[in-house]
Amino acid sequence: MKNTATLYGFEIKKIFKNKLFLAIFIFSVLMTFVEGLAPGMNNTKEMMDAQKVWDGRVIDDDLLNEMYPKIIENGTVWDESNQEFFSVARFVKNIVGGSANFSEYSAKELYEIRETRFEEVFKEDITEGEMQWWKEKLNEGIPYTYYSNNGPLTLSQGFSGLLLCVMLIAALCLSTVFTVEHRQRTDQIVLSCRNGRKETYFAKLFAGLSVVIGFCIFTALILSILVALLYGFGGLKAPVQLEVPLSAYTFTMGEFIIVQFGIMVASSILFAVFAMSVSELLKNSMAVMGIMIGVFIFGQLEVIPERYRVLNQMKSMLPSNQVSVWALMEHRLIKIGSHYVSGYVSSPVIYIAISLILIVAGYISYNRFQVTGR
Repeated sequence: MKNTATLYGFEIKKIFKNKLFLAIFIFSVLMTFVEGLAPGMNNTKEMMDAQKVWDGRVIDDDLLNEMYPKIIENGTVWDESNQEFFSVARFVKNIVGGSANFSEYSAKELYEIRETRFEEVFKEDITEGEMQWWKEKLNEGIPYTYYSNNGPLTLSQGFSGLLLCVMLIAALCLSTVFTVEHRQRTDQIVLSCRNGRKETYFAKLFAGLSVVIGFCIFTALILSILVALLYGFGGLKAPVQLEVPLSAYTFTMGEFIIVQFGIMVASSILFAVFAMSVSELLKNSMAVMGIMIGVFIFGQLEVIPERYRVLNQMKSMLPSNQVSVWALMEHRLIKIGSHYVSGYVSSPVIYIAISLILIVAGYISYNRFQVTGR
């Protein structure tokens, strides 16, 4: 056990000493600050503070009737006289459309239009059974209560950038954890040691997992502290519909952030295991780097038409898509027997299951490897 712990610590030091790790770490810190500071560049502090006036107010006719007389040019001009209504007006605009006259709609009509648009937008993408499943949740929490959520939204949107950094750490720094043995020919030493394969494999594996999960938690913590200092977390109770009105999910922003973070951790495990196990299977770190970066980029491209439901849904289940705020618009479900589960429930389970399969496959490959002639 002592020798395994020593090997575990040694492997972590090797990863930390990798110059690529330092470069990506610095890049990640810079990206974290960019993600945190970006909203402040688009909206002034005065505007963000003004929107907090309506925290805790229900979005009903009383609030809408206070807002409508102050809307200038259908919500295209904002100044000190109306800036506190910016987020509420954006919520209305996202439902009725930018060309519609906001003042024509009562709160009841607004929520009815939202339900109608939901059915129109998703009727070709989801089955009748899925539609019925969502209809039970579609109107929960209506009428919505407004909270200014600049802080939680910034954190939520920033997770996508942080996941990219986690993927790069895994792809560039962990794909060489096993292949370096074959390249430097130290595999002969490992294979000649008593019980060397099993202990070495799992020490390397857990070292890589520790680094990536720790990196994920560290960057998320830094972004959270930055967001808390700049914007605060006063909008954690805001419904996600304030940003994505056509989503039927019943999350508050605080609940959604917890879900996103859980998916990030599960994704980190998948990235780390894939980089290490597949590099051992292929005996090629460059191929693994290319696969991981290529799949990540592929996930951001709209290349699979909606009519190919299975392929398109598989693409939507990629970590880069699942952690995005826009995944709240993904209403296709996975049916298990007579029950449905959403992507937020199924994706972490799938990531962990794939990781376990890769760990076993990598161990078998590592355990059966024989040094041949050089």
